[in-house]
Amino acid sequence: MGIPHLRKHLEPYAQRGAIQPSSLVIDGPALAYHILNLCRIKTIKNSPFEQPTYELLSRTTLEWLDRVRSCGLTISRIFFDGYLPTSKTHERTKRLMKTSKELQGFHRKHVNGLAHGRPGWNSNRKVGLFPEAQPSQNGVSPPPPAFFVPSIIDTLRQSEHYASQTTVVPGEADVFCAQYVREHGGTVLTSDSDLLVHNLGPNGSVVFFSDIECNPAGTEITGLQFKSADICERLSLQPEDGLSCLAFELVMDPHITLEQAVSKAKSKHSVVAYPGAHKEFTEQYLSPETASQIPVEASVTLDPRISEIVLRCRDEKPAMYLPFLLDSPTRTSAWESSKDIRQLAYAILQTVTGSPIPTVAEFRRLDQPSAGTPVKVPPISEVEMDAAVLEDVLSSIIKAVKKPKAVWMTLSVYQDIVMTTSQGKVQPLSLKVLQQAVDEKLDTTSWESVHFLAQCQATYYSLRMLQQIMEHAASQGKGLSPALKELQDCLTKLPSLPDFPTIFNFPEMLQLIIDNKGLSCLTKICADQDDMVPQLEAIMQPKKQPKSNKRKNSQEPEARPRSNNPFALLDAEC
Repeated sequence: MGIPHLRKHLEPYAQRGAIQPSSLVIDGPALAYHILNLCRIKTIKNSPFEQPTYELLSRTTLEWLDRVRSCGLTISRIFFDGYLPTSKTHERTKRLMKTSKELQGFHRKHVNGLAHGRPGWNSNRKVGLFPEAQPSQNGVSPPPPAFFVPSIIDTLRQSEHYASQTTVVPGEADVFCAQYVREHGGTVLTSDSDLLVHNLGPNGSVVFFSDIECNPAGTEITGLQFKSADICERLSLQPEDGLSCLAFELVMDPHITLEQAVSKAKSKHSVVAYPGAHKEFTEQYLSPETASQIPVEASVTLDPRISEIVLRCRDEKPAMYLPFLLDSPTRTSAWESSKDIRQLAYAILQTVTGSPIPTVAEFRRLDQPSAGTPVKVPPISEVEMDAAVLEDVLSSIIKAVKKPKAVWMTLSVYQDIVMTTSQGKVQPLSLKVLQQAVDEKLDTTSWESVHFLAQCQATYYSLRMLQQIMEHAASQGKGLSPALKELQDCLTKLPSLPDFPTIFNFPEMLQLIIDNKGLSCLTKICADQDDMVPQLEAIMQPKKQPKSNKRKNSQEPEARPRSNNPFALLDAEC
C-alpha cells in the first residue's frame, strides 16, 4: 500500500554509493516482480505469447542473484509471504477487482483473439540484469504468468547457493526482513516503501530495486540507501519510533510538507490526537498479524498461497486466494472445473485441525466487492471415499496412457467433462478444442483455446495444492490413511511448475492426449455419461483420405489406405 509521499520526502536524506552493510535481506515478492519486469523489457506488452516463460524467469533470478554475490554482497535471507493479515482483506479485494477489470478490458480489446508474439522470442534469450531505464507498464496487458512466484521459489529451494536462505514465512515478508535487519544488521532490498516505517536498528538500511545500479565492469553494486538511524539523527527524530511517527503524520494528512510532518512527529501530535487510528496504523505496519498457531517450519515446503490456507484453516471463515489465470471473462472461472480436487484438499486439513471446516471462501476473478465464492468442504467422514474416487480415476488413466505427461492433460479433460455434465450442458469445451486439434484447425489465439488452457492449469495447480496439503498433514504426526497414501503415490509424478501447460506448449500438450490413448481411456471412464461417449468417439474417427485421380492397374489389388489418425489402430479398451 505504501505511505503517501514518504519515500519522496526522505530521498534527499538517503545516500548513494556502494551498498553497506554488505549483508542483504531480500523481500522475496519484490524480487519476483522485479525479475518479471526485467524479463518484460522489449516485449510486446499486449501479447501473452511474449510473456516470459517460467524457465526464463527462474534462470534470470539466479543470474541476477549471482551477479549481486559476485560484487561482494552476501545474501543472508530471502523471505516470501506465507500469510497476510486479515487487515489486508480490503486491499487484496480491491487489487483483485482491479486485476479482474484489467482482464475484462484486455478481453474487450482483443475479443476476436489474442495478439501473436514474435516466433521464438522466449527461446534462450538474454535479459539485461541492470538496465539503464526501468521497464514501462503502460497499456492494456494480460496478467503475468499465474505461478511465477512459486516457480521462482522452487528454483531458489533447489539452488546450491540460495536454498538455505529462502523461507516462506507465516506472515508478511517485509516484517521478517525488518526484524532480521534490526537484530543482525544489514540492508533490506525491496520495492515496498513500508519498510521505511520500521525500526531497522542502528545498522539497518533500505534500498529499492528501482535504485540499484551495477558499474560497467560488473564489479560493484550501488544504490540509494535509506539508513533509518542516520535519517532520524539528521531530522532530530527518536531512532526507535521517529520514522513511524513521521509516517503516521503523512497518513493523517498527505498534503503537509516534510517540515510540518517532522514538527508534528516530534511532539507526536497525531499519535495523541488520534489514538484509535494510531493503533490501527501500528497493527498494520509495525506489529501485523502473523500465524503463530503453527510453527514456521510447517510452511517451508509450501507455496505462499497454499501456506496461507494451511495457516488459516483454524479461522472461522478461512479464505483461499487462488492465483490469477488468463481465462475468458465471458465464461465461468477456469478454476471451477477442478473445484472437487480442492474440496478434497480442504477436507484433509480437517485432519490437522481436528474440527470441521464448513466452507472455504475462494477468491478467483472478482467483478464487485465480495466475500469470495463459498466452496463447501466435505466432512472428514467422506475424505476416504473422495480420495478413493480420485485415485481410481488417476490410476485408470496412468495405466492406459503411454506417456506420464499425458496423464494430467487427460485428467484435465475428464474434469471438464464432469463439470459440463453437472451443469446440464451438452458439449464440453475440452472436446471442442480437441476436435479442432485433430482437424488441424486449432487456433491458440482464440479465447476458447485460452480458456481451456486455463482450466488445465487450474487442474494441475489444484493437484499441487492437494499434494502439498497431504504432505503437510502427514508431517503433523497423524500420518495418512491408506486411501490418501495411494493417492499420494499417484501424485508423485505430477509435473513441476515449468512443465505445466502454457500458451507456448499447449498444442503439444493436447497432442499428448491424442497420441497416447487418452481419448479411448476417457470413453471407458465416462461410459455412464451417454452424451459424452459419442463425442469422444467422433474425435477418434480416422480422417477420410482424399480420393486419388490416378487410374490404377485393374490387375493389381488396390492397397488399403493407411490412416494418419493415431486412433485408427487403438485397442477398444482403455
